[in-house]
Amino acid sequence: MADWSQNTAKLRELILFIADRCADEKVGDVYLNKVLFFSDAFALQHLGEPITGARYQKLPLGPAARPLVPLRNDMIDDGDVEVEMAGKRRVTRALRKPDMSIFSDEEVKLVERVMDLFRGYSATVVSDASHDLSPGWNLVEIGEDIPLQSQLISTAPPSPEVLRRGRELAEKFGW
Repeated sequence: MADWSQNTAKLRELILFIADRCADEKVGDVYLNKVLFFSDAFALQHLGEPITGARYQKLPLGPAARPLVPLRNDMIDDGDVEVEMAGKRRVTRALRKPDMSIFSDEEVKLVERVMDLFRGYSATVVSDASHDLSPGWNLVEIGEDIPLQSQLISTAPPSPEVLRRGRELAEKFGW
């Protein structure tokens, strides 16, 4: 099983990119965490490796980046972002433009597609969707790491042909 090292520079700039692109919408931590998670997960699926290599944990509202809070606190101290409350949402606001030169064009396009996927939906809808779209979230307990490779597990129901073949094998081998 592959284990990726976290690229903190990319994670930092990706947080800035998401915060900058979504400034008008004042999206909160639920949205930010889901965009980070699915950007890494879909990059693994489509590009062969995650963008940031961050570790994600199962929380009740879906996958969350373990390093988000400490890294964001460092970013606040460095003057890169500020955090404000918008109702019940904790919103990260970019105070500088992200350095996009560290990302490939494919990575940027993928993150933009993920942002578009969740844009305009409530935190509840985004949270619920993340449960459905993350096989790994459903495999681990609250607080445990979600294996990013679990995104390679298909959640599509098996075809009738696969079911038929499974029954044949079960009968043949006495399962």
